[in-house]
Amino acid sequence: MMADRTRGLAAAAALACLALPLTGCGGSDPAKPAKATSPAAALAKAKAKFDSSSSVHLTLSTDSKPTSGDAVLGADGTLTHQPAFDGKVKVTLSGFNAEVPIIAVGGKVYAKLPLTPTYAEINPAEYSSPDPAQFADTSKGISGLLLKMDGLKSDGTKREGKQVLTRYAGTLKGSYVAPIIPSAKPGGSYVTVVGVDGHDQITTLEVTGEFFAGGGDETYDLTFDDYGKNVKISAP
Repeated sequence: MMADRTRGLAAAAALACLALPLTGCGGSDPAKPAKATSPAAALAKAKAKFDSSSSVHLTLSTDSKPTSGDAVLGADGTLTHQPAFDGKVKVTLSGFNAEVPIIAVGGKVYAKLPLTPTYAEINPAEYSSPDPAQFADTSKGISGLLLKMDGLKSDGTKREGKQVLTRYAGTLKGSYVAPIIPSAKPGGSYVTVVGVDGHDQITTLEVTGEFFAGGGDETYDLTFDDYGKNVKISAP
C-alpha cells in the first residue's frame, strides 16, 4: 500500500514538473537565447584581446590618393607590443608612389628610402607618416579607437572569406584617427565600422571621411590576422 502511495506521489510530481517551465525543475531552457553582449562590451573584449596579443599582422589600404602633398596610402607588416613594427609602408611623395621598407622599434623609425640600399633613421612626420610602432599604443593606437566611438551600435554580420564577422559602427573624431592616418582632419568626423571574429578579435576596421582636401569621403581599410605569433623585432 505504501509502495503504491509512493509511486502515486512520484507520478504526481512528474506531472507537475511537466506543467512548469524546464528551468523550474533544475534544468535549463535550451530554447532561451543567450544574453546578447552590448556593442561596448564586445569592443572592450576585442580591445583586451588585441592589447594582450604578443603580435598581430596588419594591412592598411585605400583606393584614394591626394591631388597634392604627401600621404600614407597603405601598410603591410607585423606589429608587436614591444612596441615595434616590421613591414612596408606605401606613401605618395610629391606625386610619386613608393613602397618603403620600415622598421620601427625603441622609439626610432628606420626606412630604406627609394634608391638607398640600407636602412637609415628618419623622422616619419617629414613624410606625413606616423610611427607605425605606436599603432600598438593601448590608448592612442588601433585598439584605443574601439572605446572612443560615438553613437556606437550593432551593424549586423558580414562574411569575410571563411569567417562571419560581427560588425559595430559609430563615428570617431579626426583627432583620434590622426595618430593612425595622419591626413585625418582633427576637427572632422569619421564613420567607423569594426568587424570582430568568433574569437573576439578585431579582424577588420573601416574608416571613412575626408582625408584629402577636396576629395570628398575616402575609406581606409585595415585588416588584422596572425594574432599571437612569437615575433621579435630589432633595429637594423
